[in-house]
Amino acid sequence: MLYILGLLSALLFLAFGTALVSDEKVAFELVTKTNAFQAGGPIQLEFSSQSKTEKPALFLIHSYGKTLVDATMENGKYSFKIPVNYCQKTGVVSWFLINGSKKTNSGTFEIAPNSQTKTQIENYLGPRSILAGGKEFTMMVTVPTDGFDNPLADNSKAIIKHQFLNSITETPESTKNFIAWKNIFSESKSGKLLVSTECNSISSKEIETEVYPNIATNFSINYSRNHDFADGNQITTFTTSMIKDPFGNIVSDGTLVTFIITTQTKMLLKTFGTTINGIANAQLLHPDHAETYNVKGYVTGIAESNAIILAYKPMMQSFGYSFSNKNRTLVVGPLKSFMNQLVPDGIRVTVKVFHGTKLVNTLHEESSKGNATFKLSSDFYKEKEYRFEISTLGVTQTTEPKHYDIN
Repeated sequence: MLYILGLLSALLFLAFGTALVSDEKVAFELVTKTNAFQAGGPIQLEFSSQSKTEKPALFLIHSYGKTLVDATMENGKYSFKIPVNYCQKTGVVSWFLINGSKKTNSGTFEIAPNSQTKTQIENYLGPRSILAGGKEFTMMVTVPTDGFDNPLADNSKAIIKHQFLNSITETPESTKNFIAWKNIFSESKSGKLLVSTECNSISSKEIETEVYPNIATNFSINYSRNHDFADGNQITTFTTSMIKDPFGNIVSDGTLVTFIITTQTKMLLKTFGTTINGIANAQLLHPDHAETYNVKGYVTGIAESNAIILAYKPMMQSFGYSFSNKNRTLVVGPLKSFMNQLVPDGIRVTVKVFHGTKLVNTLHEESSKGNATFKLSSDFYKEKEYRFEISTLGVTQTTEPKHYDIN
């Protein structure tokens, strides 16, 4: 029994002794006293230790990522050189000294922008187009950086400059959260707005924003034409006055103007024009019958014009026609216009064929050399008598009943 108790005591002593040895830590002391560095310069952390045989490593947590740095012995100290790419990026770096599998020390240091390098400027301007009138603005955002592309420290001075027409304005701004910015409002006139920045005597390139005219105001319209006859051939041209915005700027080229034409029968016609130097032109073919048009112009949803009335007179009061070939051929014409000249080719002629009061067929032909010819085949028209209603250029004439031989 005594033998067993002695053996247990020896085993407990050995176990306790082993635990004391495994918990013993090698002491490291940070020799580097500064915890602030400039970007781009060398950064080195040194630790002293009574042991010269350990192989500690430095674990870094940086905005670029995480890495382990091995130690080198210099002047009896453990030295850790921070990688160059980590040295060039500003921010707070956390470190942990690891010996074996144990963390022995920890801390942080900060890398600040390098004010000794040449300043670089990044600019952002938008929107790149605004409307005149003082309600819309473009924002200039500038990010001054050091030679390693790190934003300068807060409260760095930047001058934001803008030029419009005959005016140049300079506004000093201070960076906050890495940026300096300014809202630049439009003026009452249209034109190009040029913006640039300056920091530490370094100037940026100019960036431009286009100040466009504001929305159109009401305008007037007029028309021109060679004559007022409804010949279905000539062109009537509609023209706007110079369209401007509320501040007197001529509206942008390409502004669409829609001309709405209302006929006597309340039918709606449309023609379109786009502005050049504020004036839009549009064309409309003359009607082929007596007509009165009510015309109004619109910049859709924005502005409108006065209304104008256009009257078109008939080209003729009546026309001739003749039957031949046992009434199987009908020639309408010659069709003559307001100067007794033949009408242009392509005038539409319509013939309605009746048997008694029943409409049998409707025929259409276009004129050639003032005449339109219709063939009435006996294979189709088999009745003994037909009556015809002829219409062209707004004039309608009705023939006497025509008799046909039936074989």
